[in-house]
Amino acid sequence: MIRIFFTLLLLALPVSVVAQALTLPPVDEADQDESFAAYRARLIEAVVARDIDAIVAMASEDIRLSFGGASGHAALREFLTVDPQTFPEGQRHEAPALRQRNWADLETVLRMGGVFDGEGRFEAPYTWAFQPPDGMDPFEVMFVTGTGVAMRDRPIRYGEVTAWLDHEVVRHLDWVSGTPYVEVARGDGSTGFVHSEYLRALVDYRAFFEKRDGEWKMVTFIAGD
Repeated sequence: MIRIFFTLLLLALPVSVVAQALTLPPVDEADQDESFAAYRARLIEAVVARDIDAIVAMASEDIRLSFGGASGHAALREFLTVDPQTFPEGQRHEAPALRQRNWADLETVLRMGGVFDGEGRFEAPYTWAFQPPDGMDPFEVMFVTGTGVAMRDRPIRYGEVTAWLDHEVVRHLDWVSGTPYVEVARGDGSTGFVHSEYLRALVDYRAFFEKRDGEWKMVTFIAGD
């Protein structure tokens, strides 16, 4: 529903206003359905406990995990375990870091709210509800995930603050190599550098949930577009 709202809002605004800063405050509609809220709470508990069996049981048998065909319970287990033996010998040392990142991605998505679509499906995180206006590449869309986030004139901690951003929608320009900063552009055209800790890409991981045979299931966990 929020996607539709933003689309209509942007179409209704004059060009001069659309060029100003766009914001997307956090939204969490989970409490609109008590059964889903309880399900999500159990799922978060399972993630914190690293209980793979419980997580798999709360996912649909055909859960989609990539655009390349990876799906199902076995693929979900592989995603959460990241067995080093499945890597080439020279890359097996990378498995623990990837495993940790996969778990972190799943927990982050579950804790970032979300919305119900028009068919009763829950989509998380709330950032996926944003519909980019015409001319904005979805792969460039990023969200500032906090309030009072500094945009600096240089990609360093002590760079001069040129703006304070509150849940703003920005456009990704460049990753600054060797630093945790990202160069971004605001809706008004001004540019600067924001710490990546406070940014999230539109096409980052998201999860979709459906009620099947009376039980909520995670049916998709995927990144990209």
